[in-house]
Amino acid sequence: MSTTRHGEDGPDRTAAVRAGSVDGAEPAAGRAGDQASPTRAGERGVRALLVPRWSATHVVGALLCVALGFAVVAQVSQTQDDVLTGMRQDDLVRLLDDLNQRNVELTDEQEELRQDLAELRSSTSSRQAAQEAAEEQARVQGVLAGTLPVRGPGVVLTIRDPEDGVRAQHLVTILEEMRNAGVEAVELSGQRLTASSWILDGGDGIVVDGVALAQPWTWTAIGDPDVVSVALGIPGGALATVRAAGATVVLREVEEVEITAVRTLDEPEFAEPAAPTG
Repeated sequence: MSTTRHGEDGPDRTAAVRAGSVDGAEPAAGRAGDQASPTRAGERGVRALLVPRWSATHVVGALLCVALGFAVVAQVSQTQDDVLTGMRQDDLVRLLDDLNQRNVELTDEQEELRQDLAELRSSTSSRQAAQEAAEEQARVQGVLAGTLPVRGPGVVLTIRDPEDGVRAQHLVTILEEMRNAGVEAVELSGQRLTASSWILDGGDGIVVDGVALAQPWTWTAIGDPDVVSVALGIPGGALATVRAAGATVVLREVEEVEITAVRTLDEPEFAEPAAPTG
């Protein structure tokens, strides 16, 4: 009996051993696969780190940050309002008075600046007007004193005296008639005649301001041509006396004549400007 069980158990155990050997091969294969799995798991971990994933915790944290920012801004605004709200009425009144006073000071300063600007403009205008007046006065004085060349309407008078009957007095009479007719500038044969000019008889003929003048004598005068012509041509006047002395005269009215001769003024030796009175 025992032999038969032994013989029966033998094959079973042998089969079990074989089965175990076969089953033992499978875990060996599984260990080989387990050796490769950590590499794949590492790759999956890296990919998981590179790809951002939002979770509910992240969303809640972001919302909390936004809410905190709004709260800070509101708190700052509320704090500024609380500064005025927490002040006493006396302090508020004092603050308002200070603001009003500062506003008044700024307004006064603005008005002062406007006045300064107006004064500067007025001063500039006054200086310009004074300069223009001075220039005009210098121009007028230059014309009257004979220091500037001039041009304008007037007359040209030519006198020829072949008989030498004309004297210096005849020419002085002509000059006086021209001045009485309103002549503003006069030239006689290249010599500018002014208030200080003089005319004399010389050994070589007529002498004007120290210069002997040869014939013909030519007058160039600037003034109203009609008035000057009438003044010189009246019966018994200046030209009538010149004709009576044997000279011939030619008087022409012109729209524009030019006097280029000028005089150099001498420095006064005795006269000085007087201080204005009153």
